[in-house]
Amino acid sequence: MKKILLFCSLFSAFHLFAQPSLTNVEVTLGTGNTMTITYDLAYPSNDLAKVTFRATERGGLIFGFDTSNATGDVGEGIASGMGRQIEWDYSAYAPIPDFRLMLVAELAPSVDIQALVEQVDSTRMSGDLTFLEGIRHRTAGAEHLQETKDFIELQFAEGGLEIAKQQFDFNGYQAENIIGRKIGTEEEGEVYIIDGHYDSVAGSPGADDNASGTAGMLEAMRILAPFGFKKTIRFIGFDLEEAGLVGSIEYVQNGIAQQENIAGVLNFEMIGYFTEVPNSQEVPLGFNLLFPAAQAKLEANQFRGDFVNVIGNGAASSLTDAYETAIENYVPQLNFISLEAPASWQTLTPDLGRSDHAPFWVAGVPALMLSDGANFRNPNYHGAGDTKDLVDFTFMHDVVQAAVATIAEVAGIQNAATWWTDTEFTTAVDEVAGCSFSISPNPAKDFLRLQWAGCQVGNFNIELLDINGRVIKNYLNRNGQNGQAQMVDVRGLEKGIYFIKVSDGEGQWARKVLVD
Repeated sequence: MKKILLFCSLFSAFHLFAQPSLTNVEVTLGTGNTMTITYDLAYPSNDLAKVTFRATERGGLIFGFDTSNATGDVGEGIASGMGRQIEWDYSAYAPIPDFRLMLVAELAPSVDIQALVEQVDSTRMSGDLTFLEGIRHRTAGAEHLQETKDFIELQFAEGGLEIAKQQFDFNGYQAENIIGRKIGTEEEGEVYIIDGHYDSVAGSPGADDNASGTAGMLEAMRILAPFGFKKTIRFIGFDLEEAGLVGSIEYVQNGIAQQENIAGVLNFEMIGYFTEVPNSQEVPLGFNLLFPAAQAKLEANQFRGDFVNVIGNGAASSLTDAYETAIENYVPQLNFISLEAPASWQTLTPDLGRSDHAPFWVAGVPALMLSDGANFRNPNYHGAGDTKDLVDFTFMHDVVQAAVATIAEVAGIQNAATWWTDTEFTTAVDEVAGCSFSISPNPAKDFLRLQWAGCQVGNFNIELLDINGRVIKNYLNRNGQNGQAQMVDVRGLEKGIYFIKVSDGEGQWARKVLVD
């Protein structure tokens, strides 16, 4: 079993940026639908910070609640200090039992992108790749595949990301896309993705394919996670790429929330093989006819494999421009060739779609594959010789640097610290009533069935409320001591979010329900 390597001083370099910090944040309930958020604010400068307070329902993706009535240490001109306080009257959202809250502390000086990309650490990526190298296949390397999943999740947790696992069955195998979300501070519904698949084929240790891409994704996460971004960034480790892009297809078809727009994807697919040997770079049949400018560039360079392929769909032209600009401004030593896949790429150039960017292309989402060229350059592709000793970490370093600069620019990096939490103010129904309680179906179209049994209290009340707290249905003095069911008619109600509230005079419990 491999040991997970921890980098305890991961973010120490970020003191270079005079960032603010938010620590010791506590949320307490007051009387009359009020809450108090207490926090410590620190930053190594004489500037004053802008502190923003945001809220939505627990687990919500979009911070849509009006918090303009919050008072205290919020807004412009907040000095560093301990015990800062914000008070918020949430009466307008009183039916909601719990909230997702967010604080953003921002300083005016912008982030130095050049200094940011210089934090990319090839030694750290080498350490990650040392751990990741080895067969990561659902049957031939199941133990190390699970270790890899755990490693990715641990790194996301260390980065303070919101972690989700998109789980699905694949021929009896429990597959997982592992997702780390850096929540945007202003336009959180606009999402940029950095991804890399973490599985390998059965017969290969997969150092380049695709431990290099996974390590690159994790390094980009470590550099970017300590900052604020106006838009959301998702870091994703895709499963089952080698089985036919199964994980990314599952994500595109079932993992993107309706409230979100995927603004762009950077897919790391084999970013570790580099060679200056002439004629080491091959191309697919017909490449010279479809991409004459790229062909001329290759010929002028004697077909050396010393560049990164930047391959996008038509929708990704601005993202391609952003990556090229990042190279020119911050990583000028990195050679690149950019290709725009034709609209009929699936028939004309299928080789351009052999990774996890392809399902995004099919969906019309802007996406780039950043790659060393796979089997068109690396002779050890899918073989036992795909080992760490053949990975060029300087090349990896440069590719990741350009990706970091690209996302910093397009996602709107801020010199800011962020904090968020999901509150747990309400008491579970079994603590309130001493019984089991269930609601089904949820979402519902016609009726909700509330079922309870074994309740210790004599009676409790059940209410159905809309998002504004208006009581739609009211069922008083339900007998809690005998197994009963209550049918709630939701026919005729507008589609949307409602709440079931149960109370016994001493405590209350609520659950969100959806009317579909």
